[in-house]
Amino acid sequence: MMKQIPSRKFPSLEYTPGESIWIDNLMPGNQIPFYFNVSEKITQNESAIARVSHALDHMDELVNKARAHLRDIIQNTKDPSHKLLHDFFAFHLLEMDDESLKVMFGMEQPGTLSELEMVDLLMLKSLGSSLGEGWLGSNFEKELKKQIFIMDFTFDPEYTDQLVVVYLDANYNILTISHES
Repeated sequence: MMKQIPSRKFPSLEYTPGESIWIDNLMPGNQIPFYFNVSEKITQNESAIARVSHALDHMDELVNKARAHLRDIIQNTKDPSHKLLHDFFAFHLLEMDDESLKVMFGMEQPGTLSELEMVDLLMLKSLGSSLGEGWLGSNFEKELKKQIFIMDFTFDPEYTDQLVVVYLDANYNILTISHES
């Protein structure tokens, strides 16, 4: 039996309890579309679906929170994730050709971008929710059986498949980040 996700921003989203949700081009207002996915274990739980709905309705705040966290990381060379994020940015500036960078960043001299400016150019590519198992490492033992949110950020996906992934707990506290492709 189909149920509706109680979202104000996306009132027509339906799901079947116990089945995964995968939507390729969810588009909030006039913004860039993103992937939306929710695991079957989350769709079996009404309170977990309510948290998914809340995340959708407060997506802009979550994106801003994730970007603020990434800004903090890139400004703190002692943060354990600083090198990961620095390497993500360096990969794009050093490994991609100039013409692609110009188009991807919308500027003539992308090499002049600071890493803080690059954080602001990251766009949400996907938002998902699952249990922590299979996503988080052994450092997050208590979160492995709990609901988490996964936010993938990238630059223009026409030019790069590299992602900065931000993991949040069910209360939207940031757990960790990773660099994936």
